[in-house]
Amino acid sequence: MARKFRGTESVKVDGKGRMSIPARLRRVFDAGDPAFATANTGRTQLVAVYGPDWWNWIELYTIEAIEEIDEQIDKLTRGSPQRRWLEMLMNGQSTDLEIDREGRLVLPQKLREKLGFTEGAETIFESRGDYIQVYHPDTRPKDVAALEDFTAQHGAEFDPRSFLDQVDEG
Repeated sequence: MARKFRGTESVKVDGKGRMSIPARLRRVFDAGDPAFATANTGRTQLVAVYGPDWWNWIELYTIEAIEEIDEQIDKLTRGSPQRRWLEMLMNGQSTDLEIDREGRLVLPQKLREKLGFTEGAETIFESRGDYIQVYHPDTRPKDVAALEDFTAQHGAEFDPRSFLDQVDEG
């Protein structure tokens, strides 16, 4: 089982669009890149999914996580709307990136502009298990509002770990 990302970090963007990836997150990216240990380049590969125009975040996936998603997409019926939409999102609206030897990630200018990441800007790296959601702290991801609404439906005393019972039920 692949290691999971945990926690939330604040990371600054420098003048060249670089962000220093916190060491504990970098270790998960390193472990999720099968070629990292054998390539001897000191550069970890990952995939950034930037999504449609209305997304105000990006998602950073390890190579292992993105390959698992690709395998799941490949199991869907070729030509089906579900497969086509997922292929467009996960393949067409994504880009390969790498973490350099100094532990920095360089975001392409296009993504920095999309997210409003200027020199010196603070960013939020928020763990989502098998990926990191990256966004500007002044604009929380639009998908979080839907999750907050979902949570509110269950009330303040609800324990979300009860959803884990559904795993055994199939």
